[in-house]
Amino acid sequence: MDDEQIAPAEGEQDDDEFDYTPVAAPEPERQVPAYIAIVRIIAVLGMGLAISFGLFLMLVGVRGLLVGVPIALLSVPCYLTMRFAERLAERAETAGKPG
Repeated sequence: MDDEQIAPAEGEQDDDEFDYTPVAAPEPERQVPAYIAIVRIIAVLGMGLAISFGLFLMLVGVRGLLVGVPIALLSVPCYLTMRFAERLAERAETAGKPG
């Protein structure tokens, strides 16, 4: 194959022009503190274990249902703890910003 440019096919136009207008820089991504990442990991693990173990106990029968439902509901405090920690971090971040 030659180093020649390939001409556009009949009926096509070579309109591949680059737009040189300046584009605003994207906003930097928000950095999450390390303790928030740790709280998220522990909360997700707690939610997953509580729900899976609760469902497993519910398979046993009526007695398992009586024990499994409260265990599965332990996922709610895990979720609320995660949201509480995220709100505290967000509040601390906005308090540190001027303006």
